[in-house]
Amino acid sequence: MVPVPPDDQPTDRPPVVLVDGLSREQVLEAVGDARATSDAPLDLEGHGSSGVAVLSLALHQRRLGLEIAHVACLDARGEDDPVSGRPLAPPTAPRVATALTFVPGKDDASRAWTARTVDAFRAVGWTVELLT
Repeated sequence: MVPVPPDDQPTDRPPVVLVDGLSREQVLEAVGDARATSDAPLDLEGHGSSGVAVLSLALHQRRLGLEIAHVACLDARGEDDPVSGRPLAPPTAPRVATALTFVPGKDDASRAWTARTVDAFRAVGWTVELLT
């Protein structure tokens, strides 16, 4: 059975917004700071390459000791994950209920990457919303 995040789950904190072009250290520092300020699950919003980073964090959250309620990936094009320095790993079935929201950019590369990525996450059981 696939975990489904509750729709009425209150958020005790605003989303952590990560702009495009952040380094590994900057992404991890921002997430670590947010984690230190509250015990509530994280809500991460990544733009561009940081969108790839937050997807990777969602995939590996148990191993990393994170609890992520929601990830938004905006205007990504499939750049390497700034945290690992590698392309985003193929998604596996979710082990923790985490909702994903994707918003493609206006260019063909972003729309194509977003469509492929949304399909890949849905195919293995993630809760995914695509906003256009």
